[in-house]
Amino acid sequence: MQQFQLKNARGDQLQVLSYGATLQHWSARLGSQQRELILSYPKAEHYRKDCCYVGAVAGPYANRIGQSSFKLEQQRYQLEANEGQHHLHGGSQGLHCQHWQLKTQYQDAVELVCSRPDGLGGYPGPVHFSLLYQLTADGALAATFQARAERVTLVGPTLHPYFNLAAVPEGGAKASIDAHQLQLKAAHYAVVDHECIPTGELAKVQGTAFDFQQRRLLAGAVLDHNFVVAGDVRQASAELTSPDGQLKLQVSSDYPGLQVYTGEHLAAPFQARQGICLEPQFFPDSPNQPCFPFHYTRPEQPFRAHIRYQLER
Repeated sequence: MQQFQLKNARGDQLQVLSYGATLQHWSARLGSQQRELILSYPKAEHYRKDCCYVGAVAGPYANRIGQSSFKLEQQRYQLEANEGQHHLHGGSQGLHCQHWQLKTQYQDAVELVCSRPDGLGGYPGPVHFSLLYQLTADGALAATFQARAERVTLVGPTLHPYFNLAAVPEGGAKASIDAHQLQLKAAHYAVVDHECIPTGELAKVQGTAFDFQQRRLLAGAVLDHNFVVAGDVRQASAELTSPDGQLKLQVSSDYPGLQVYTGEHLAAPFQARQGICLEPQFFPDSPNQPCFPFHYTRPEQPFRAHIRYQLER
């Protein structure tokens, strides 16, 4: 398992693993200190047994596919059912456990690639992925996904770091995310059933527990929901503020959805709600929901998506 170290001119640092193209560490320079921004396992080897997608790439298609199947060009494809009857984050052979290869590395950037054969996890293929991570001079972590497919297929990966922007006392651990504040530029969210599969309805957030149009504390909010956002990488769709107000993380992407997950199912060595995931993506179950914005990847239409986590301090 290789580790790639990145650093920008501000002194921010990023560590990426070849296993799963995983974000292992991301720290920001604050005065003379480094503050860790994401949850990480004590040792790189622990990621092989991870069940929470900590720092990983989720895909080929992020989030859930209802009944683990979809219909494409008159043919029904059956994916691996790894969450009850449903398919989640690419299944047990998803991008999170692929061995990515180094293509290019600079001081502030790294590009990794991997290929998946036809039929792996039930997905049509072959598909060739690349992922470019860059720590920009203005304090952002920018990610660019690309995928080339040899036949029409389902592609829609995302990043799955668990953010916690709080300072850590010496010898201590990250507290829960409850004292963070969150703002979402989203007027609608995707309604889901009791198994987190969308019903197809996009409901207004106003007057509900999902209304984060004004910045508010995360305490009491239990989220694993997709929000409808602008789909413009130049516009922040979410802003997460640290408990001490010293850091703000703005999330933008050209994806139409943003999944917000407050980490209720985090397992040891972490605690529930110790991190929050802000996952730009297609809406969950989009292939089975005709009203959701979505497109398949084709040989003549390669996949490309941008995700940007901009840090303000």
